[in-house]
Amino acid sequence: MASRSTVSLFPWDAKCATHRAWLYKQRVECNWDHEKVEKEWREEQIKGTKCMYWIIRHSDDSGIEPGDDESEVLYDTADSVNGRSRVASQEAFVPIGHISLDSKNKDADRVGLDIPSEGVFWIKSFFILQTIQGQGIGRAAMDAVEDMATREPLCAQTLMLDTVTSKHQQREDFAISTYGAVPKITNQDWYGRRGYIPIKTVPNYYDVWDANGDRWDIEIVFMRKDIQ
Repeated sequence: MASRSTVSLFPWDAKCATHRAWLYKQRVECNWDHEKVEKEWREEQIKGTKCMYWIIRHSDDSGIEPGDDESEVLYDTADSVNGRSRVASQEAFVPIGHISLDSKNKDADRVGLDIPSEGVFWIKSFFILQTIQGQGIGRAAMDAVEDMATREPLCAQTLMLDTVTSKHQQREDFAISTYGAVPKITNQDWYGRRGYIPIKTVPNYYDVWDANGDRWDIEIVFMRKDIQ
């Protein structure tokens, strides 16, 4: 089912301190990997192995408008994506989330996945602001990312991702501690409806900590979708 919401994607400008500060803030809200913004992602985005994009909902259906205060908006200033030069539009926008397409996933190399050696991109770091979740933004963002991935400069043939297995995400103690509630639909089922096929389950792939500082032992499922 097509999403009723419409979004655009602008590349994250890892060279810009304001872009980095916004991404750090959103990762803190996500409670996942905020420390990587400066330590890893900045360099990876500039090199092109990470392709982080801001998610922008169109103002005609969101009511979000860039204000006069420059601290409240970002500008499209990224001069490259996937290691290739681009002409930035300088357009002002207010990001409601972010998503990354990564050409490398060194952590997954140790898992021994049966995937192609070329044309593979990983959907990573997918986040929508909590205040607007459940409004179809996630579907719209995935629609946009999958469409974009097939075109230049990425020309992806296979998309990969990993997420918590349905069995573990539905555990009441884990779900409440991590998400605040048991989800109506699990991530694995949601991606499955989009055509992503589970290919391998791995226990304790990530160190998962909740907001209280407690560590959880969970299973991660790797999923694949061939798009060309």
